[in-house]
Amino acid sequence: MTKRRASQSKGMLFTGGMLVGLIFLFLVPRDASGRLQLAYARVFRWPLTLGGGVVRVSHTTSQARTVSPKEHAEALQAVQQLRNQSANLQAQLQEATRQIELLTRLKARPGLERMQPIPAKVIMRVQDELTIGQGLESGVAVGQYVLSLTEARIDEQSVIGVVSAVYAKVATVKLLTDPTLRLPVGLAGLSVPKLMVGRGDGTARITLVPREHTIRAGDAVYAEKRPGILDVPVIAAEVVQCRPDTKDPLMWDISVRPVCDLATLSDVVVMKASAP
Repeated sequence: MTKRRASQSKGMLFTGGMLVGLIFLFLVPRDASGRLQLAYARVFRWPLTLGGGVVRVSHTTSQARTVSPKEHAEALQAVQQLRNQSANLQAQLQEATRQIELLTRLKARPGLERMQPIPAKVIMRVQDELTIGQGLESGVAVGQYVLSLTEARIDEQSVIGVVSAVYAKVATVKLLTDPTLRLPVGLAGLSVPKLMVGRGDGTARITLVPREHTIRAGDAVYAEKRPGILDVPVIAAEVVQCRPDTKDPLMWDISVRPVCDLATLSDVVVMKASAP
């Protein structure tokens, strides 16, 4: 029943629409229909104009902006610069992490807990002297011992020299092989320290050791502890030759060389006594 009524309603609407159309087509004068068209145009002019504007704006904004070759090259260069900066920061972070790990392990070494290690880069080497990238501003002072700082086992860090001059941001270090450096050292079996003097040829020598002591090639040579300078003996060199002294046959003439390869050394650490 409901469907039949709906069908009748649709049919009536269609018939009514056809009649209205025929009336406008045959009965309404042309001038009246023209006025109706003008009225329709006036009523719907603003919405139609707005719609056209929206379409034009949408069409304009959707157009892609043309990038010149120069702008493209500049953008690529900026991206590359950012990549380079990121890579540099990553490398610096890795280096800082490595140094922190080494210094933490060094400071935990028995006897060095109260020492303050100051890491430094080797800037230049001239014969038996190093220039390092730390100075007065970092607490470096003349007479402080300098140790190697490498990736080797932490117990292989060794004394390589002594700070000889200090400036604001840099310092110079006399190496063990410098003829003007006299370092108190100890050898196994010796009850008192002896002096090690550089020869200027990459080696050093220890004199005035009585021949009653047995000294062999490969024996370790330790930089002796000194109050306020070094709290515990630290290895510095090893014996390479031991023979009777030509000037005093009752004494040994002992040749030694640094245990650290000074030619390839790039990182060192200055040992500073911590404040009491």
